Amino acid sequence: MKKVLTASVLALVLAGCQTDEKSSEPVEKDEKVSEQKPSEQETKKPEEEKKPETPAEEEKEEAKEEQEKTPPEKEKEESTPEEEKTEKKTTEEQKQEEQKPSSQEPEPKKEEEPQTETPDTKGQAESADLGKGLLVVANKKYALPIGYRPPDLTVPKVRFSYAGTLEQSYLRASAARGLEAMFNAADKDGIELFAVSGFRSGERQKTLYDGYVARDGQKAADTYSARPGHSEHQTGLAMDISARSVGNGLTQALGNTKEGKWIAANAPKYGFILRYGPGMQARTGYMYEPWHIRYVGVGPAQTITNNGQTLEEYLKVGH
Repeated sequence: MKKVLTASVLALVLAGCQTDEKSSEPVEKDEKVSEQKPSEQETKKPEEEKKPETPAEEEKEEAKEEQEKTPPEKEKEESTPEEEKTEKKTTEEQKQEEQKPSSQEPEPKKEEEPQTETPDTKGQAESADLGKGLLVVANKKYALPIGYRPPDLTVPKVRFSYAGTLEQSYLRASAARGLEAMFNAADKDGIELFAVSGFRSGERQKTLYDGYVARDGQKAADTYSARPGHSEHQTGLAMDISARSVGNGLTQALGNTKEGKWIAANAPKYGFILRYGPGMQARTGYMYEPWHIRYVGVGPAQTITNNGQTLEEYLKVGH
């Protein structure tokens, strides 16, 4: 009986071990399931985020996207007037730059001091007498043919305020020789002069005059610029000269420099007169131009200067 009992106990023990082993398997499976659940949930979560939106949500999202796009467009629209303003300003500045007088052309008239009345220029012009040679008069009353061009134009061997050879580099032969002598004498006296503008065709004068009228008006332009055919430059006997001290500009300030004073005192020795002297506007029709010298020959130049005359007064002709 003891053996039977022992065998029964042994059987029960064995049976209990098998039960524990079998019951442990489901527990391990449950643990595996519980471990898998989070990963499955994590896997499903992104899928839920990718879930298609409803039409209402889609419209809301599209509206949001449109709203986000709107500010840059408005900013661009708001900046447009500024851009136009800048562009307009740039255009105006360019226009102003184009209208500024060149350093090689006379400055516009400045109403700093009262000026005497400019002679009437509305009357019928008379033809300039080319037979007078070096004493030909071209002024508000006497006009040259627009196409007139002296036959003996040449380039004087002097310093110019620019490089190269232009139409304005030329003078009639006798005037060119006088200018060379004058510049050489100035150099010996330590005076450095520059030639700026000599011969000027009737066509070129028209372009300049029209530009001055557009800029300053005809009344003002007539005080410092000749109408086409009425310019002394077309005779080939006039030269505008200047100096570094005034930036080689055609300005009344030249008259107060050592170069300007030297020109006024010495030009007659070489056949030139200061054509439009100070205080002579009523007698010449043009404002004071210390840069404008006119060749008439040594004898007439000294007589005109010593007598304080104008060319018109010397020749007893009108202006």
